[in-house]
Amino acid sequence: MDGSTKIQTDPIRLADTESVVLQQPRAGVRKAVYLSALVAALGGFVCGYDTGAVSGILPMEPFASRFFTKDNVNYLQGLLLALFLMTATIGAFFSGFFCDFDLILKDRYSRKYSIVGASILFCIGILFEIIGYNFALLLVGRLVSGLGAGLMTNAIPLYHSEIAPPDIRGRLISLFTLMGQLGQVVGYFFTFGTSYLTDDWSWRAPWIFQIFVCAIFGCTLLALPFSPRWLIDQGRSQEGLEVLAELNQTSTDDPMVRKEFDEIVAEIEFERSLGERTYAELFVGANLKRTVLSFFISISTSFTGSVAIWYYAPQIFLNAGLSDLSSSIAATGGSGLLALLASAVSLQWCIDAWGRKPVFLSGAAVMGISMFVVGAMFQAYTIVDVETGDVTILNPHARNTIMAFIYIFTATFAFSWGIASYVYPAEIFNMRTRAKGLALTYGLNWGFSILITYCVPLFIAHTVSGVYFFFGACCCICFVGVCFIPETKGKTLEEMEYVFGAK
Repeated sequence: MDGSTKIQTDPIRLADTESVVLQQPRAGVRKAVYLSALVAALGGFVCGYDTGAVSGILPMEPFASRFFTKDNVNYLQGLLLALFLMTATIGAFFSGFFCDFDLILKDRYSRKYSIVGASILFCIGILFEIIGYNFALLLVGRLVSGLGAGLMTNAIPLYHSEIAPPDIRGRLISLFTLMGQLGQVVGYFFTFGTSYLTDDWSWRAPWIFQIFVCAIFGCTLLALPFSPRWLIDQGRSQEGLEVLAELNQTSTDDPMVRKEFDEIVAEIEFERSLGERTYAELFVGANLKRTVLSFFISISTSFTGSVAIWYYAPQIFLNAGLSDLSSSIAATGGSGLLALLASAVSLQWCIDAWGRKPVFLSGAAVMGISMFVVGAMFQAYTIVDVETGDVTILNPHARNTIMAFIYIFTATFAFSWGIASYVYPAEIFNMRTRAKGLALTYGLNWGFSILITYCVPLFIAHTVSGVYFFFGACCCICFVGVCFIPETKGKTLEEMEYVFGAK
């Protein structure tokens, strides 16, 4: 079968009946698909490690004394974080072109090579951070690293969604989040170890480790198969069929493989009949509902408060009464370990078994309660020095309560929104709009992360407790909004056309 061969199929029959067969577990598909997904998910480790390492590096005395002064430390630290997130936003937006659009070459960049390109950018950025002897070089490194991170956050879930069988798609897309959690934990504890050093190796060593991991990741990506849906969309139907068979560890004549192949071809031919792909079509017809829901999930994820907790966790634990930086980094690492465990539990037993909505709803409820409790403790049992901004805890029980509910919050976010917020947008768009839709979705997430990262220190300067009350209220709004989203558990990517009324 060549790329121009047309497969005569009945899309309605395929989506309503044959896809049931595709959802039955096969032993072979697990090994091949999990291995491919795990290799791609290492990009999540690189991104997560960056978050964990940077949160520990910024307060280090050798790092601060080299790049900041007492007068500009708060401004420049915020600038480093905000500019990384800004270029990550740009990278996420433009990833739609890399994954899905004709560029200089007469072929399109695949999902696979988009991830490779992102890893190269990340390595270049980390190199500038390692060799940086002044703030300008450090800033360049963070800017380039941000581009790589933004590209990864779109391309990797996109790749996962297109190689995964319906019954484990949530689990495979969640691998990106799970590896991100693992990376954060490693970043926290690596910087905890180097925080005892008194020279520049205290902050250079974590980035040296990161560039080593990122380089290995980039090399292993070359062994990944292309997305079968992308191959078929490019007219390389025979290659797409062979990759489907390879992922299922069977032959191209296997009835299950042929049915999945026919379903993909039918969907792509329908999409081609609609004409040229543009960003504008994300906002018309049935696609508008997908886009609005995806944007809602993305923005809501930012406003749960998770961004503030992860980036400012060491400072939060200092505010709660821990005595020194190393102790606060260790406490942050502990919360990261708990979050990693929660992600693993959700990935293995909940995201595909419960469905997306129950995971979203339970997470929003528990996170909202946690934020309100933390806010109440800061309101009732702390004093803030208006001159220095230092927070004094008045009650040791309040300190323990704050730490406990920060741990509950981070574990709950990792269990729920941290997993499902990547799964849901990646599966609701069709083949025609998926790359562009995810590019805008993850770009929005990075963009609102910039806003929150920049505003939280200013917010805390006026009211510590108010920050947590605000995020608690946002979690309540998220809970109400999720009540109105459709469930996508167990449906093929092609069946989403019927869920969202496109057919």
